[in-house]
Amino acid sequence: MKLAFVDLGCPKNTIDLEMILAGLDKQLRLVDDAREADAVLVNTCAFIESAKQESIDTILELGRIKKERPEFKILVSGCLPQRYPQQLAPVLPEVSVFFDSVDAAKTRRQLRRFLHLPASCSTLRRRVGPPHYAYLRLAEGCDNRCSYCAIPLIKGRYVSRSQSQIIREAKSLVEQGCREINLVAQDTTYYGRERRQPGALVPLLEKLSEIDGLRWIRLLYTHPAHYTAELIRCIAQLDKVVKYVDLPIQHISDRVLERMHRRTTRKQIESLIDRLRAAVPDLAIRTTVLVGFPGETEREFQKLLHFIEAVRFERLGVFTYSEEDGTRAARLRNSVPFKTKQRRYLEIMETQAGLSQERQRNLIGRSLTVLIDEVVRETQQSIGRTMWDAPEIDQAVIFDAALKPGRFYSARVIGADLFDLFARTE
Repeated sequence: MKLAFVDLGCPKNTIDLEMILAGLDKQLRLVDDAREADAVLVNTCAFIESAKQESIDTILELGRIKKERPEFKILVSGCLPQRYPQQLAPVLPEVSVFFDSVDAAKTRRQLRRFLHLPASCSTLRRRVGPPHYAYLRLAEGCDNRCSYCAIPLIKGRYVSRSQSQIIREAKSLVEQGCREINLVAQDTTYYGRERRQPGALVPLLEKLSEIDGLRWIRLLYTHPAHYTAELIRCIAQLDKVVKYVDLPIQHISDRVLERMHRRTTRKQIESLIDRLRAAVPDLAIRTTVLVGFPGETEREFQKLLHFIEAVRFERLGVFTYSEEDGTRAARLRNSVPFKTKQRRYLEIMETQAGLSQERQRNLIGRSLTVLIDEVVRETQQSIGRTMWDAPEIDQAVIFDAALKPGRFYSARVIGADLFDLFARTE
């Protein structure tokens, strides 16, 4: 039997998919093209409206194969059936089965039973991406309860994994060739807090840094309300922890932050950024902001725009507010018109583009360490990243030479455009 898979959504979803697929390649053939498969597993996302629509569109597109081959099976896992366990079957009859458990191990067992495969005791993830970098989950669920976010409704309360589990998985990934580990959770800086161990992240980072063969450790999905002095010191002093923090601020207006239930203020955000930059030279801060939240005034938006201009974040993403069923924000009045949200989105993107272009030009001539991700077959160009760039979401370094994926190179920057650097090896 041949099984294809489609992975949608965030890195946390990818981890679930890799756990679901664990051991399957020993009992059936995994293929890239659904048209060549007997069945396809669609791992869906339902975080915001556009993600739900992408998931549904993907299923409907695969339904065309089922019309041509009625025996073709469409299997659906991930956030969409987890969020809407009863509503999907009547509107998506082309789907053979929905797996609605948030537990990837349970979904794996259900998938095996559906495909009439024997049980497997394999706990190794079946990697679906390049072997040299991986995502490693610290926890499930979320306790922050941001008013716009549906994740707690889907995934439940925050539950930290044990340090020993995480270290064991990290060592396994390194043994498989991983050189960069990206730590993920809904809030990585909350790790251990629900167990009354608010300092648990620091010793975990120290233990991860002791793993031979691991070169980069990246902390993603942090929350500005949960940084400690010890964590900042850890980022500054541990060589393997890259000088990069993913710090979504969402907004800077205290009134908007309060309505978002972000548990932080402008003053606290400014203080944290100042402390991070003072402690960690050459730090890259990635942030995300949310525009068009209900009741956001033009003045509040301008405050956010001016803050972005003043702080000069090295990396920035912007989202427009999406009303999500069951969230507190969905009950708020004074919704922002669609055109206004789009204008605000574009203004921030244009502002950040100008800041990025200036920063890119200032890197010309510098010597940087670059991890190669891939070689483009058609051009034989190599695509890599600096420590300031997370996989898939940040910028790239391009070489006019075929280098070895998974290797680190010392490189001299010889050119730049808005999104990429151009370099040669030294």
